[in-house]
Amino acid sequence: MVILVVNHVHLDSALEYVTAPFLSAAEALVLLSGVVCGIVFRERWEKHGPRTATALLLRRSCKLYVASVVVVVVVGALRYVPGLATDALTVAPGSGINLYEVDGVAGTALAVATLAVGPWQFDVLGFFVAALALAPVVLWALDRGAWLAVLVSSVGLYLVGRFTMLEVLPSMSERPFPLLIWQVLFVPGMVLGWHRPRVERAVHAALSIVVTSVISVALVAAYLRLHEIGLDPLGLDALIGFGPGDWTAWDRAHFNKSTLDPARLLSMVSFTAAAYLLLRRFEASATRTLGPVLIPLGRNSFYVFIMQVFVCLAVASIPALAEDGIGVVGNTAVQVACLALLCLMVRRRFLFRYVPR
Repeated sequence: MVILVVNHVHLDSALEYVTAPFLSAAEALVLLSGVVCGIVFRERWEKHGPRTATALLLRRSCKLYVASVVVVVVVGALRYVPGLATDALTVAPGSGINLYEVDGVAGTALAVATLAVGPWQFDVLGFFVAALALAPVVLWALDRGAWLAVLVSSVGLYLVGRFTMLEVLPSMSERPFPLLIWQVLFVPGMVLGWHRPRVERAVHAALSIVVTSVISVALVAAYLRLHEIGLDPLGLDALIGFGPGDWTAWDRAHFNKSTLDPARLLSMVSFTAAAYLLLRRFEASATRTLGPVLIPLGRNSFYVFIMQVFVCLAVASIPALAEDGIGVVGNTAVQVACLALLCLMVRRRFLFRYVPR
């Protein structure tokens, strides 16, 4: 959630330099959501039965859908309020596409109902609505021991999605987060969560190999990503004949969010795993120092995900922060203040009665 807020409150800052090349909130969010779903709903599936677990998942999916529609409508209405820089929410970065451009009343109603319009900071919600609605099918297969078939099917759908770029949902999430492709993080995450005790025992049995592998892959990925900010500390570019233009083309081919290339997939998963290992290695000190920020934001992640849209709007509507902002130091302070504000809102339970968590 911290990375997500930093990336969405888009300013030229130290936090942006650290997170943008090496960490994407999306991969970690989807993967960990799948893991948590597998852990929590295995217990509910076995304790309360498939019918109750399915009902709970569908209820959660409906809650995400209703909240998404409300946010889409509210942001759409805010476009008519003078002085608000709603373009920061409604115009897709890089492409300049107006995400609310729909013809007619009927077309607008349909677009809102299908989540085909909305702020780009919120576009992944269509994916999560569908993923949670389909999760009972995965749980049913896992309950019957068909974990291998689930994994093979997930990889198969991923390959079909990559080769065809088929859009299966009407929501705007299909452009940056195609369901067929991005489920390759959520579904294996569910398998991992369902079999967590077995996986944990296997990892502990080969802990040194696992840690070495994760750190090694993460270091290689980090070196490749350094080229995103123009660095080549080992001087290998000259040996392989790669220049800045070549790295730009490589990055465009292998780090596109929509296609989720194996290079991006492996890099982001290894970074997430390395961060997890680091936090677990220094768990006591991390809890003391980072816990006051990470834990409240994580435990109330959907609330934070909703409210960060309006924090982004508030920042964009401050004239001094337009374009390049107020310098690297000042912009960093603004992003830290945004995180502090969200933490304060969680601690004070601001609008908890109305905003789902």
